[in-house]
Amino acid sequence: MIRKLVIPVELGESIEVRVLDWLKAESDAVNAGEALLEFETDKAIVLVTAVQSGTLRRCFFATGDWMNPGDVAAWLSDSPDEPLPESSEIPGDTLMVTFDIT
Repeated sequence: MIRKLVIPVELGESIEVRVLDWLKAESDAVNAGEALLEFETDKAIVLVTAVQSGTLRRCFFATGDWMNPGDVAAWLSDSPDEPLPESSEIPGDTLMVTFDIT
């Protein structure tokens, strides 16, 4: 199953989010409890940690890129060889993650 990693809309519509670092690369295995992404807002640095295991398949933003709440940052899959949908087809399931604010 393909799941999307969504930047939380709870951050607020007018907030911009900048990718500081991807802690996993595309095709890397991700275990539950491992950090995937670090981003910053104008008020905090946020570490995104996976609650579900899988494989990071596609990152839609690079380090230094700006995102908005609600943007799909990445796709993860249960298996590394699972076919990906077309870019225009957004998976319906959302990856379970935690957001640790520093």
